[in-house]
Amino acid sequence: MISPVNSLSSSPILSLFGISDNSPVANTSGAEKLLNSVTGNRDDALKTGNALGAIIQLVSNQKQSDTLFQMINAQKAYSANGDYSETATGTGTVGSDEAAQKMALDYVREEARGKGPEADGAKAYLDALAKGTLQKTDMSTMSVSATMTQTNYYHADGTESGESGTYDVRGMNQALAQYTVIGDDGLLRDKATGKYAGINQNGTKFTYLVW
Repeated sequence: MISPVNSLSSSPILSLFGISDNSPVANTSGAEKLLNSVTGNRDDALKTGNALGAIIQLVSNQKQSDTLFQMINAQKAYSANGDYSETATGTGTVGSDEAAQKMALDYVREEARGKGPEADGAKAYLDALAKGTLQKTDMSTMSVSATMTQTNYYHADGTESGESGTYDVRGMNQALAQYTVIGDDGLLRDKATGKYAGINQNGTKFTYLVW
């Protein structure tokens, strides 16, 4: 399940209760859209080499943060009417872990109010959180890596017109095959313990959860 976050280019909750057979997490090397919808003439802004005569140049040389994704060495593309876009690729989070965890917790609490396997998984998650038994593993230690490509769109006067982005995630399928199984209830389970398993995402940071 993918849960976009307002205007942030991220999916902080990739899957909290596991991946069912009809909604698998795939290796997104083909790129996964970050936002459900984006405004602005993004197609026109990126039609380089055609009648729009877009010009690509190197812009934005701000200092790279160790954790927060920034538009470092972004490429600017102009369209004939003056609209333009800036695109950058890199790694990093798109917000604080605390904010991502709060969103995840809000989602879990909502799920726990329902019935069925996902509600049971949500209740187990809240119980593990209360008892301090929720296990978290940085998935970079499980050979999962990712880059993020962010594009911001602007009108000719510099006002923002929208944004879009993609993730290139590598090693996720292999990690899921190695460490997880699908339970009889259709939810993801940790292969070693049989406990519920899930994945949190904050930008290019993926965290494996077991409870």
